[in-house]
Amino acid sequence: MTAATDIRAEKLLKQLADVWKDLGKSESDYAVVRACSMTLIVATTADDEQDLGATLGELMHSHPSRYIVLRVKAGEESTFSARVFAQCQLAFGRRQQLCCEQIEFTATRDRIADFHAVALGLTVPDLPVLLWIKDPRLLFASEFDPVLRLARSVLIDSADFEDAAAGLTDLDQRRQAGWRIKDINWSRLTVWRETIAQMFEAANCRELAASIDRIDVRGENKKPGADVLYLAAWLAQRLPVAKVNTAGGGVARLRLFAGSRTLEVTGAREALFATALDGLITRVPAPLRSDADLIDEELSILGTDSIYDATLPDALRCARTTV
Repeated sequence: MTAATDIRAEKLLKQLADVWKDLGKSESDYAVVRACSMTLIVATTADDEQDLGATLGELMHSHPSRYIVLRVKAGEESTFSARVFAQCQLAFGRRQQLCCEQIEFTATRDRIADFHAVALGLTVPDLPVLLWIKDPRLLFASEFDPVLRLARSVLIDSADFEDAAAGLTDLDQRRQAGWRIKDINWSRLTVWRETIAQMFEAANCRELAASIDRIDVRGENKKPGADVLYLAAWLAQRLPVAKVNTAGGGVARLRLFAGSRTLEVTGAREALFATALDGLITRVPAPLRSDADLIDEELSILGTDSIYDATLPDALRCARTTV
């Protein structure tokens, strides 16, 4: 662990170089491969070292990165410390160890500005920088504002928002200010959107689209959720004459009404059940997905996600106008 007075970017980079030298000298049947496609900065307040390590370990196979982790610690005593190490995983089907470097900081809120000053010199030159705000409460902390300037791509999980409408409002403001927003919660809806799209491939459903006058999206939880608002907004964009109703969070059921005719999709036991106009029910597998899998989907989209960017402001309108 490096003492606060000695925490400088150049010193930490030298320590990383020593880590790689030691790995190169280690006796192993597997060659050490150093890989990096971006800088991934993770900001969290939780004591989730094991869970976060597992997520980063899983993610490194598809997106090897220099990981910079900031753990914001509660407490009155001012704290700022850092350590460096490498995380290695066996490459699939090869006699190689894929290794990524990690710099982990622990800081109280009064030292977040110090982290920003050091982290500026730690991002990998000429490669993208992604900021994953693992604890969304940091998004609303004024002390955290300097960290947001480290990256224009920001990853969040809106499922963790205490207030979905307030959280989405902040995300949309940052989107308008130039940040590229990526939401893990949006990726969870991929199977729902795909299932709905597949239902409308049938001729009778396509003909019904112009007649749909009501959209009803319900969650399994009473507390309003961003995912319900996202799905309702995405549907409303495609069915602009329909009245939208939402309730709760954690999407569990959606219904599309055209007079007396109804299309329905419900979720249960890691599957979706789509009921078509003829009453035929189709089961679509929808297994629980890890954070690494969801992040991988978000990172697979190069540039901005135009569909998400259009849905975010409409989700806010749904939050203000639906009953």
